[in-house]
Amino acid sequence: MDMTFAEAARQLRQPDGEGGIKMGLQMNKSNRLIYEMTLNFLQLKKEDAILEIGMGNGHFVKELIEKEPSIHYTGVDLSGVMVEEARRKNEGITFLCAAAEKMPVEDAAFNKVFAVNVLYFWDQPAVTLREIHRILKPEGELILAIRSKATMQLLPFVDNGFTLYDLETVTKLLQENGFHVAEVITAIEPEKLAADGSKLVQLENICIRGVKF
Repeated sequence: MDMTFAEAARQLRQPDGEGGIKMGLQMNKSNRLIYEMTLNFLQLKKEDAILEIGMGNGHFVKELIEKEPSIHYTGVDLSGVMVEEARRKNEGITFLCAAAEKMPVEDAAFNKVFAVNVLYFWDQPAVTLREIHRILKPEGELILAIRSKATMQLLPFVDNGFTLYDLETVTKLLQENGFHVAEVITAIEPEKLAADGSKLVQLENICIRGVKF
């Protein structure tokens, strides 16, 4: 993609305009393996009430619902352009344009919340985690999927507004904000093109299951 590293980082955080639409399509490709890993890790059950933070253009929502058609899905994204795209691709599904720190949903409305590759952009992660804690039912689960700090820092655009995490840091963050870390899985992806198209990278995916206490 023909954009500066700073512009690529801005579009990854909050896609906007035509460049944002193009970045959304690129993210569908770059996030394919970590998303598939997350869908399996969700362990969907009948009638699960699920909220996804940062669903982008909603490319993977159909696959999620196909896994368990009885689930009740809601998507939240900071980008108005991505919400519009998600609604266009997924008729009849609820998508909200809102910041993760303050979501327009009721207390204890969901039994699972998940977020793929968005933790880096939470300016106040403790505030966001408390908000997630609020909307989860008792013993509800938060699934966070991220790329490890050690492999993310190889990407040229992460110096522009990304906060990178290793497993120890995320575990501590969750434990300090009302979650017990119940399970962690990791996987190394094959080498592929970075989301901004600038270079080939090999990334480590981490999925973390936090249980509300």
